[in-house]
Amino acid sequence: MPRTLRLTALAAAFSWLVVGCTTQPTNLDDLPRTPRASVDQLLKDAKNEVGPQAELMRLYAAQTAMQTNDPERTKRILEQIPQSKLPTDQQIRFSELQAQSALALGDKNGALRAIQHPSLQQIDSRPLEEQLRIQQLRADIYDANDRPIEGARERVFINSLLAAEAQTENQQAIWDSLNGARTTQLQAAAKDATGEFAGWVQLALINRQNNNLGMQIQALQAWREAYANHPANQNLPKAIAQIQELKANRPTHIGLLLPFSGPLAGVAQALKDGFLAAQFQAQTQGIEQPEVTLYDSTQYADPLQALNQAKSEGVQWVIGPLEKDKVAYLASQPNLPLPVLSLNYSEQPSTEGLDLFQFGLAPEDEARSAATRAWDDGFRRMATLSTNDDWSQRANNAFKQQWEAMGGEIIGQEIVDQPATVANQMGELLKIRQSERRASSIQRLLRYVKALPTPRQDLDALFLAATPLQARQIKPTLAFQYAASLPVYATSHSYTVDPSGSQNTDLDGLLVAETPWLLEHDDPLYQGVTSNWPQAAGPLGRIYAMGIDAQRVFNRLPQMRQYPETRIDGATGLLSLTQDGRIQRDLAWGQIQDGLLQPAVVERDF
Repeated sequence: MPRTLRLTALAAAFSWLVVGCTTQPTNLDDLPRTPRASVDQLLKDAKNEVGPQAELMRLYAAQTAMQTNDPERTKRILEQIPQSKLPTDQQIRFSELQAQSALALGDKNGALRAIQHPSLQQIDSRPLEEQLRIQQLRADIYDANDRPIEGARERVFINSLLAAEAQTENQQAIWDSLNGARTTQLQAAAKDATGEFAGWVQLALINRQNNNLGMQIQALQAWREAYANHPANQNLPKAIAQIQELKANRPTHIGLLLPFSGPLAGVAQALKDGFLAAQFQAQTQGIEQPEVTLYDSTQYADPLQALNQAKSEGVQWVIGPLEKDKVAYLASQPNLPLPVLSLNYSEQPSTEGLDLFQFGLAPEDEARSAATRAWDDGFRRMATLSTNDDWSQRANNAFKQQWEAMGGEIIGQEIVDQPATVANQMGELLKIRQSERRASSIQRLLRYVKALPTPRQDLDALFLAATPLQARQIKPTLAFQYAASLPVYATSHSYTVDPSGSQNTDLDGLLVAETPWLLEHDDPLYQGVTSNWPQAAGPLGRIYAMGIDAQRVFNRLPQMRQYPETRIDGATGLLSLTQDGRIQRDLAWGQIQDGLLQPAVVERDF
């Protein structure tokens, strides 16, 4: 959960600049601490001074402006001061004010540049209060720039130097920073982390990676023994401390409500096998698991009948149903006899307060993940390619909403249902026809100059929600339109899971959102499940992964609801819970090479 950045109050402003002042200090530490002069008066007086004294007065004016919550004016005043000509203590104050004002104005990159100024390498020469203030500011700026590991490291560094009350707040901030990190960031940090910081990183990984509640409790007990003197051991983060309560209240009997007959029987079987595989894994590690009773949803007139029967038989939680109409029916009810984790989504939000949680493999998750990935990759202007199919339009709308909410611009949208029109559509989208006409004109005027058409320069990348057949037409068309290097972010519908790669010809370079189960193959259950059910390594693997995640997370749902910042690394993605009880997935990203989907290289700097 994002935290509101709190700009630490500056040191008390100077009071020496008053009419009749007879002695003027030449450095910050000599200045009295009670302010009396306004920003306007300070700037007016600075005009009557020359050299270092004038710059010191302007610096004081900038500080006073920041103290009165006027970051824009602070920035303008600092622009009048040559930082490199200031003494060291004033350069440090200049950098602090510049970073604070930039952060307050939303200029995250500017704040980062300011807080990394060489002058701040010498803050150990300043009073402790000032050092702590700058370290806390630096941590806030790292968090704002999506560098949570560095933010947490800064806070850990100063933790023992803070007063007791401030330590409690700081430790929560450390936890919040680490909760905002990606799992790969946490894993990388764990490799070289030492001391107190290593303990924090390991604790965050326990919360993220130990999806099964019993395994999480085991890991926490081992952590508490290994880090007996760690500050967090005496005051565990609330989300972690709650797992003891979850353990005491976890169900001992659950029901799987799935369509074990009819056209969805194959999907139901894969979900069941994945669910029970995860349960068996926990049992082999000595962790007691609930009894499971199977209910065929096709045998009930409505799902409430199944829930009532399950309750009468001692069931405490139900996983299912899968059918969309049955999920919608449950979502429309004012209350339910049992808490439910459905395996599909309703079109309408659930009744407020209802114990219905919804989990599925929605194309909207892949679209939102594409928007986030493209934004993080530095793109800001995109176009979308979709079909008239319901799932494609849902993905397209979700991408557009997420992209525009982040501040991105959609500069074109095309429906690519008809193969015969795709080439012309792409040409119009890329404005290649206008470029061809310009190139022809240039060649007529300058006979010996060969001019090549170029696609429009205001388009950064494309989002694609289409079938493999349509995707195989899009990529070659881009090459034909002189735009082969244009990045294309696509949903998993756009390629075929094929170990040979032969079904994905013409898709090389395509960026695809995919479940970690099929992309990374590093889930603890992957080898065992795919050995017993080879189909779990193919397209049906997404369903097996969903069953596995359903077993791992259902008894952590109360924790996810109470602490929305909770993230769980699942076989289907990085899982979080929305306010309306829907599990949302952030997908892994792959890129097709020689017809095979490989993990995409992340070029971002974390």
